[in-house]
Amino acid sequence: MGISRIIASFAACAAALAIGHAQPPERTSGPVFESFGLWAPIENELPTPTDQTFKVIYDMTSAAPDGRIHPRVDSAARFINMMVAEGVPREQVEFALVAHGPSMWDLTTQEAFERKYPGRTNSSLAAVTEMTEAGVEFYICGQAAAWHGITNEDLLPGVTMALSQPIATAVLHNRGFTNVP
Repeated sequence: MGISRIIASFAACAAALAIGHAQPPERTSGPVFESFGLWAPIENELPTPTDQTFKVIYDMTSAAPDGRIHPRVDSAARFINMMVAEGVPREQVEFALVAHGPSMWDLTTQEAFERKYPGRTNSSLAAVTEMTEAGVEFYICGQAAAWHGITNEDLLPGVTMALSQPIATAVLHNRGFTNVP
């Protein structure tokens, strides 16, 4: 192996190490949700149209990790924060989350949550409450809820029991919403 190959290999390794130790981006909060939905400002090369209305659905399926806000709830807040920060008026960003499966418990009261997870705190409770007050829509699949013993009285204020997840999604599609993975 020639010296130039050795130097090139060393340079490639050094570059890989530098990339591996890159600092995480600084995150910012707001402008809508301050204590969650953090995001990293970047040099955006895809202009965000500020004259359009965005109607987005997120599906929620798995339960939140213990002690953390449900990742889809946090991601929805991040989406709203980023869009408004980019100049889209808040009233032009509509968001709905449809829960089925274990994620449903993250949209219930603390008392109902403890029936499923004794001794644990529903870490999504405050975020869901703040988001519903800000106009974000939350739906629970009534079929899955019935199988798990979740009733309308168990839901956080502002969370709606739907007949089923597919029906909630179809109704939202008819209102112009689109699913975002």
